Amino acid sequence: MNSDAPADAGLRQRLGRWKRRLFGGVDPNLGAARQHRSFDAMSGVLGWMLALAKPEVRRLPLSGRALEIGTGQFMAHAAGLYVCGFDRVLTVDRYRQVALPLVQASMEKPVLARRFLSPFVPHDQFMARWQRLAATGFVPERLAGIGLEYRAPVEAVALAADPERFDLIFSYTVLEHVPPADLPGLLAATSGLLAPGGVALHFVDLEDHLDPRGAPFAFLAPAAEWSDEQCGARGNRLRFAHWQRLLADSTGLQWKFPYAAVRHDASLPAVVGHALGPADENDLRTTAFVAVAQAAGGR
Repeated sequence: MNSDAPADAGLRQRLGRWKRRLFGGVDPNLGAARQHRSFDAMSGVLGWMLALAKPEVRRLPLSGRALEIGTGQFMAHAAGLYVCGFDRVLTVDRYRQVALPLVQASMEKPVLARRFLSPFVPHDQFMARWQRLAATGFVPERLAGIGLEYRAPVEAVALAADPERFDLIFSYTVLEHVPPADLPGLLAATSGLLAPGGVALHFVDLEDHLDPRGAPFAFLAPAAEWSDEQCGARGNRLRFAHWQRLLADSTGLQWKFPYAAVRHDASLPAVVGHALGPADENDLRTTAFVAVAQAAGGR
C-alpha cells in the first residue's frame, strides 16, 4: 500500500489543480462567475438576444429605463444593459442572491463584451459606462448612485403598484422556474410595466435543469405532483405550446419567437405525465425559446 501513496498524492494534486481552475479554488459559484456566467459570457447572450429581437420590433430601445426580472447571483446582464445605454436599470429578484465577491469575479476581466455588444453601443460609450461601473467596485449601494439598482427580495408583481414604466423588460432563464399557477399573474403584471413602445424580451429554458446535457427530458415522466420547490430546482415542465398560449392570453401582446431549439439527441420518457396535457413530439422536444413583444404606442 505504501508504494501506491505517491501515485495517490499525485492524483490528489492534479485533481486539486483542476478544481482550482474550474471553481476558483474556493466556491464553485466563483468558477461560474469567471466562466459561463461572467460579464463577458453574459454580454454574448445579451447581444445575441438583442440581435434576434431587433428585426421583430419597430424600434429596439437602448436607452431610458430597463427592468431585469431575476438578477441571479452575478448581476452581469444588468451591467450589460447599463453599458448599452440605459440610464436606469432596475434588477429585481424574489430572493437576495447577489454576493459582492461573485459580482466582482464576474466583472474582473471584460475582454469580449465590447465586441459582443458593438452592434448596439459605440466603443467610446461602452468604455465610459464600463469605467463608471467599475469605479463603484460593484457595491450595490454605489451602483444605485449611477442608475443601476438591485432590489431583492421583491415579488415582481408588486412592481405593478409603482408608477414607473420601462422601455425594456428582460429575463434570461428565469420564467421557467415560476410555478405554472403563478405565471399568468406575473406575465400580466410585468407586461403592464412596459412604457408605450416598450419591448419585452425573454429567454426560457425548457430542459430539465437537473441534467440538461444528459437527460433534458427526464422531468417529463409522470409524477404524482410537481412542487414549487421542484419548479425552482428543475423547471416547471411547461412545453413551448403552453408558453405560447400563456404569453398571448396573459399579456394581450403580439409575441414573436425568433428562436426555438429542438433536440433529437436525447430520449423522451416512454410515458409523459398526464399533467402536461396533450403535446406532439416536436413540442415536447423544444428545449428553449426567445420571445419578444412590443407594447403599442411610442415612436
